[in-house]
Amino acid sequence: MELLILAIWAATSWASAPQETTLRLLLQQPEGSIDLARAKITIDRMVDPSIDTDAVLREVDEWAAKARARFPANASASNKAKMDALISTLYEPGPWNDNRPFGYDYTDPFGQDVKKGLLSTYFATRKGQCVIMPIAFLVIGQRLGLPLTMTTAPYHLIVKYGDEEQGAWTNFEATSALFHADSGYEQALRIPLEATRNDTFLRPFTQRESVALFATASLLPYYRQNKWAERMLAATDLILQANPRDVNAMTFRGDAYYLLIEQQFKSEYPQAEQIPQDLRATYIDYSKQNFEWYEKAEALGWRQWGPEDRQRYLQHFNNMKAKDGS
Repeated sequence: MELLILAIWAATSWASAPQETTLRLLLQQPEGSIDLARAKITIDRMVDPSIDTDAVLREVDEWAAKARARFPANASASNKAKMDALISTLYEPGPWNDNRPFGYDYTDPFGQDVKKGLLSTYFATRKGQCVIMPIAFLVIGQRLGLPLTMTTAPYHLIVKYGDEEQGAWTNFEATSALFHADSGYEQALRIPLEATRNDTFLRPFTQRESVALFATASLLPYYRQNKWAERMLAATDLILQANPRDVNAMTFRGDAYYLLIEQQFKSEYPQAEQIPQDLRATYIDYSKQNFEWYEKAEALGWRQWGPEDRQRYLQHFNNMKAKDGS
């Protein structure tokens, strides 16, 4: 264990260390002993190497300490009471957060700014969306010993809370600080039967799956933004080993093959029939992989948004923005 941790932090401290190696080492950590805050920051530094790891870790610890100071005086306080203290510490204005609670960022409707998914950015701005808000809540909650993990819904990240009163997992919606049953997400997000049957969404993640999700949510969009197809393939290979049901990683993998087609073929051969005979097998393989990875995601219940879905979401986004007075 100690050797593995040393290897991880050596890798992240070397500018020349391959990011694939760092991600592999993160995902090889023993289940149940992963420091999720460190894992998230390590992945964030792959997007922005200027991030000060120790400084961000201190902020995680400081927010945990602020919440802990507001726990009920009874030493045997329930997890529910501790959870309530953490929620109010982050989301309700007061001296504990200098009257600057964390809130929703309405400046980027479709979450296209990769930097806004970084923990350091969230702490600095105290504004976030459905990628960073649940992740931040999770890593702070882990410091407090709360029974929390991650899960996903279509185009959405959610915190799972092990509710001791109900003896079951429930969903904490970090963008609104409210709790919802699975059925609420199934109806609101129109989760298809295939996804429910395949346990694709809303199941509690292992720690390794949560770390893989951090990479899917921040690292893969960064790679795609820079059109780094090979890095996307290397990362999705590791992510899908950790979580074979990560439908979003599957679509990113499909995108990587399409990027390879654009970079190696379309730029030089506008028509498929112009591709030299000795390169056609590679072109056909890339095209097949592009199609098949999307097909695999769809078989597990993933659905690509169409214009109507995007318009419906935008209408909801604008309604919430108006209600929030932003």
